[in-house]
Amino acid sequence: MIQIKKSLIAILLFLAMAIPVHGGQSLTIVRGQDFPPYHFMDKNGKENGFIIEIISQVAASMEIKVNFDQYPWSRCIHMVKTGQADAMMNLFKTEKRIEFLYFSDNVLTHEVNLFFALKDSPISYSGDLSSLADLKIAAIRNYSYGTTFDHQTFPLIVRLETEKDLINSLINKRCDLIAGNNMVIQTLLKQMGLGNRVKALSPRISNDPLYLGFSKARGHKILAKKFSDQLGQFKETPVFRALIQKYGL
Repeated sequence: MIQIKKSLIAILLFLAMAIPVHGGQSLTIVRGQDFPPYHFMDKNGKENGFIIEIISQVAASMEIKVNFDQYPWSRCIHMVKTGQADAMMNLFKTEKRIEFLYFSDNVLTHEVNLFFALKDSPISYSGDLSSLADLKIAAIRNYSYGTTFDHQTFPLIVRLETEKDLINSLINKRCDLIAGNNMVIQTLLKQMGLGNRVKALSPRISNDPLYLGFSKARGHKILAKKFSDQLGQFKETPVFRALIQKYGL
């Protein structure tokens, strides 16, 4: 009898998690650490940024209320994988993530990743990732930096939690290079007063689309399609073009 009750509870929980979101309902979207200008907590304690505004506008057109919750990146991944959250923002589409997420056909934006070194560093980068095998590179835990980077073996790679951790690691010479979104790293360097101590290396590591990923555990296949359609329509509006200008993207 106890086993039957446990099974029934498990089934009810699964069904509750799999209920699709309709107009008038709430959607919980998780995000990792602040990623300015894409998403961040402003000085008034309000969620802000280019991607925040896009998602909010699209959700409003679908009559869906959105709650943005911030957690460490790895926890966000776990939450959408297990159905504790409806969606996660700012994701590359990878084979591993497709296993537990539905991806919108329309992209949120594109992300350019670069390597960064100290200003006086003699390190150069030709575009051949294998040439960096002997260097200590810092990158974010559970991030994707594009297919080529993700499939390259870096024996000395160090995985950290935030972009600020990456910058501090570089400034304190605990690594030789850091990998990161060009606009985000440049924004944070300026905020931290370190812009004159770090340089970007070219060519870029990747230039790939960023998506909003919807939890398969929550049964959001239809929602992902509807969001994609609305996002495509929103991109044709003057409001979207104004956002691009506002954030310099």
